[in-house]
Amino acid sequence: MGHLNIIGPVVIKLRFERGWSQEILAARLQCQEHDISRDVVANIESGRQQITDKHIRALQKAFEVPVVRLFPKSVQELDEKFSLRVTVTPRKKPHPRLHLNRR
Repeated sequence: MGHLNIIGPVVIKLRFERGWSQEILAARLQCQEHDISRDVVANIESGRQQITDKHIRALQKAFEVPVVRLFPKSVQELDEKFSLRVTVTPRKKPHPRLHLNRR
């Protein structure tokens, strides 16, 4: 079985940067009224736990980072490229019915 999430290694890194144990992270999440135990944190970090949008929001708030920082560098780089892209407004095609009677 493969990993069920891609943020596990980043959660480990962010937790280590702050000097938090899995228990401390779980306690911070529980203080935000999220039912996430130390076992769930361990399963997220190891990739055995699927992540929901609620998990992402809770972790983002606990670590006080932008959501994109929860994802691997490759995803962060794609997000950066996406945000820098030039938006091209497509030209509207004329509606076929509007041009049927024109000659």
